[in-house]
Amino acid sequence: MRAHKEAIIIGIISVLFLAGMGFLIWRTPTAVSPVGPVLTAEQSAMAVRPDSRMTGTYGAKVTMVEFGDYQCPACGYDHPILKKVIDTYSSNPNFNFVFRHFPLPQHPNAPMASQAAEAAGAQGKYWEMHDQIYSHQSEWSESKDALPFFVSYATTIGIDVAKFTSEVSSGKYSSVVKASQDDANRIGVNSTPTIYINGTQVSRVTVENLNALVDEALAK
Repeated sequence: MRAHKEAIIIGIISVLFLAGMGFLIWRTPTAVSPVGPVLTAEQSAMAVRPDSRMTGTYGAKVTMVEFGDYQCPACGYDHPILKKVIDTYSSNPNFNFVFRHFPLPQHPNAPMASQAAEAAGAQGKYWEMHDQIYSHQSEWSESKDALPFFVSYATTIGIDVAKFTSEVSSGKYSSVVKASQDDANRIGVNSTPTIYINGTQVSRVTVENLNALVDEALAK
């Protein structure tokens, strides 16, 4: 009887131990290879155009491209993650981050947000506006008139507000945004954010995973 009880106790302890180890393995962040579609050479050429908004140099050894929607909550959540990665490699000439517009139809303010970023970019402040729009997403995303918010961000980053307001109001950059959407559709992008590193879609967006994938690509 005593031996039987000891066997039961040992069995329970073993189960708890294995469950604990499984939990630790599940909780421990590990870098994984990207899992998802791999773009063809033709698709890669559509994903990154020479005139796309980028932090580095066209044709860099490692290119991370995001198809994003400024009103998309998931994109807003991932923005600080991507920003940390971009900042980490900003001084590396072999790294380039590219943002492509892909406003979704269920987000009515997203097209104007993209045009606001492009209007700021025309004055040399694309990434400053990009950060403002994402950082303050909760302010303007559900507004029935988002323009005043974008104008306030233009004031914050120090550009010609009158020119900015005129260009956004007139839809001057709508064709730029549509061209980016068309590229995304031809590639097969159907959600945001969709992120690729050297043409391979990334399945897990964390700082650790992205850094590991970029480091791996840089080392090749």
